[in-house]
Amino acid sequence: MTTLLVLRERIKTFYARFGGHIIRVFRFVLALAAFLVISRSLGYMERLNRDWMSAAAAVVCAFLPVSFTVVLTGLFVLLHMYAVSLEVLFVTAAVFVLFFCLYYVFQPGDSVLLIVMPLLFLCRIPLVVPLIMGLVGSVFSVLPVSFGVIVYYMLKYVRENVGVLASNGSLSMPGRYTQMINGILQNKEMWVMAAACALTLLVVYLIRRLSVSHAWEIAIGVGTVVNVALLFAGMFIVDISFPVNSLIIGAVAAAVCGLIVEFFVFHLDYSRTECVQFEDDDYYYYVKAVPKIAVTQPEVTVTKINAKTSYDRSVEKELMGLRQELSNTAELFTSRKDLEQTRVLFEKDTGKKTGKMTENGEGQDGTHNKNF
Repeated sequence: MTTLLVLRERIKTFYARFGGHIIRVFRFVLALAAFLVISRSLGYMERLNRDWMSAAAAVVCAFLPVSFTVVLTGLFVLLHMYAVSLEVLFVTAAVFVLFFCLYYVFQPGDSVLLIVMPLLFLCRIPLVVPLIMGLVGSVFSVLPVSFGVIVYYMLKYVRENVGVLASNGSLSMPGRYTQMINGILQNKEMWVMAAACALTLLVVYLIRRLSVSHAWEIAIGVGTVVNVALLFAGMFIVDISFPVNSLIIGAVAAAVCGLIVEFFVFHLDYSRTECVQFEDDDYYYYVKAVPKIAVTQPEVTVTKINAKTSYDRSVEKELMGLRQELSNTAELFTSRKDLEQTRVLFEKDTGKKTGKMTENGEGQDGTHNKNF
């Protein structure tokens, strides 16, 4: 566990340092996946079915808010719907406008779920979204999750019935309107899935806000069971079918993703829970304090051996030159000192010899004068 906690702190530190770049990469990948899926799944307007166009649009979306990606993705969808027929375009546009009118009045910010939800449907793990949004979102997150389900099933219906809904099909204009609207409103599988996702999100949200120990773990477990139970109940009540294997795998994947989110966002040490009570003039307070689990990253000191840069080598070369000059200067001073000492000794020796010669000369002169 300590290793995982240290890894979590390192990931948080890395994200705090490079968070801006990571978000841009996420926006690029999300936009590119959305545009490529639209081109591959729908692709009714051939002019938009270019990989370079999808990549260029994704690059632009990487440097703009996620809401711009949602709007641009909606425009791509509407253009493909226009290639099918005007009736399909108007119905799809009406669904989008209804979502924006309802959603942005309450709480804007989770509009990216309109893209994420259909993509996870294609990956067969749509149950991940309501579970995670119940943990980190709010009650109003029900709206984008539900509309994400509706958008996926609406586009799926268009793809499966494009021959009937096309402008050159067998139906007239009123018939195409009726066919498109009935295809959305009478889709029992869509409504069961939307209701299951919405109720799962609400159950997870309400449980994780309770003041009980391990509330998030309980919310994840109960939310997973509720989601699967609602879908199975819908299969028997309204006589629809879901792939059971995919349903179970999606529920397990949702639970695992929920535990990962809980580990990074709300990992607490319930063994050190403290209950505090105090009062003021108006209220009496009961406070339950649960500390977060945190570890200090070990400090690693790395000593580089023989890893010198060009700057270090130039500095070392200059120091060696200075040492050589100082050595030459010291040798010069030593030579001059030795020469001075030699000169002094020579002068002393010369003075002594001169004195002796003078004494000898005076003695000889005195004897000569006496004899004379």
